[in-house]
Amino acid sequence: MPNIEELRRKRAEINAQVQALAAVEMEAGELNEEQLAEFEKLATEFDEISAKLSRAENIERMNAASAETVPAFGGGQSAAVHIKPELKQYTGAKVARMAMAVAAGKGDMQLAAKFASGEIGDAEVAMAIETSAGSGGSLVPENLHTEVIELLRPKTIVRSLGARSMPLPNGNLSIPRMASGASSSYVGEGAEVLASEANTDDVKLNAKTMITLVPMSNQLIGRAGFQVEQIFLNDMLASMAVREDKGFLRDDGTNNTPTGFRATCVAEGRVVPWSGTADLATIDDYLDSMMLKLMESDSLLIEPGWGLSPRTFMKLFGMRDGNGNKVYPEMAQGQLKGYPIRHTTTIPVNLDTSGDLNNNETEIYFADFNDVIIGDSDVMTIDFSREATYKNGSGELVSAFTHNQSILRVVKEHDIAFRHPEGLVLGTEVTW
Repeated sequence: MPNIEELRRKRAEINAQVQALAAVEMEAGELNEEQLAEFEKLATEFDEISAKLSRAENIERMNAASAETVPAFGGGQSAAVHIKPELKQYTGAKVARMAMAVAAGKGDMQLAAKFASGEIGDAEVAMAIETSAGSGGSLVPENLHTEVIELLRPKTIVRSLGARSMPLPNGNLSIPRMASGASSSYVGEGAEVLASEANTDDVKLNAKTMITLVPMSNQLIGRAGFQVEQIFLNDMLASMAVREDKGFLRDDGTNNTPTGFRATCVAEGRVVPWSGTADLATIDDYLDSMMLKLMESDSLLIEPGWGLSPRTFMKLFGMRDGNGNKVYPEMAQGQLKGYPIRHTTTIPVNLDTSGDLNNNETEIYFADFNDVIIGDSDVMTIDFSREATYKNGSGELVSAFTHNQSILRVVKEHDIAFRHPEGLVLGTEVTW
């Protein structure tokens, strides 16, 4: 059966030709023999195509009327008959679809696979769910897990500033590094070359488990589609990014957390406290002192960058000289003193080291992020619960059951380490 749109297009073309002949007849008073023959031919074709189009439209209408309804997932509502649009392909799509299928199946992996295949129409996702059945949730394939990591890169300041991601085989990784002792020298012809021996040790990474809880409205569960996928994917990435930045920047290794940037700087004496009046000259000198501390450590400065709180960012961004000009106009392009700059709310602005209970201090992070290693395990699972309790943005406990929600749980493992701590600088006691 010819395509309906194609038939309509052909009929429209014939009608245009007929109208052109009609215009000729109106102007000239009559058509010649050849034009009359053409008119009759076009009229016949128009009628034939109209008959075909009518049959095609009837066939389509009857097919829709006799289609079987698809059993509804979630909420017990009957699903309407619909024509599924072609699946949009984008980074993270299959992870989002896997999560939605697990939610629609209410944790039953067989139902989840059926939903992925039938409702979503993604056979690859359905196969991945079936393969991972019995693994304690839906095990995300390594290639899809890698997509999540790439999506996290621009959303976390540690990753976006140049930290290198490396696999964690079996949850552990040891990276050798040169600690001290190696040297180079010049010698004359025939002179004895004095050997120097480098002292080496290992940077060790051990997988830390991070659990992300993503609340989903029960009214959305079982509703396949691009917009629903985006809601889940964006919520998951936002939550993961915030917790990663906190872990990588400020966690101290206790309670199964990573030993982050701050704890490493304190242990290695890589701290520059702020003091003085928050005027242009003093602030500029302070930033220069942080840069100098990194330079004096013989850091290679391959991927240097700044991390700070939104408050500090806006303070620097708004500073003007005596002529009213921006002091750091390059911040509009994401640079500060020639190096990339990022801000995050995971750097607090309510710290207090003075004991005066002012609770207005924050921190500034400056580092060669080429020396920062993030170990990402290839293990990532997605599970489902309708009874779980989670904390909202205000820190209050929320019951998923009483709020007509379901919880998607994403489990991911990673760790962070610093090959050369001398490539880190921490600014503390910052009151602006």
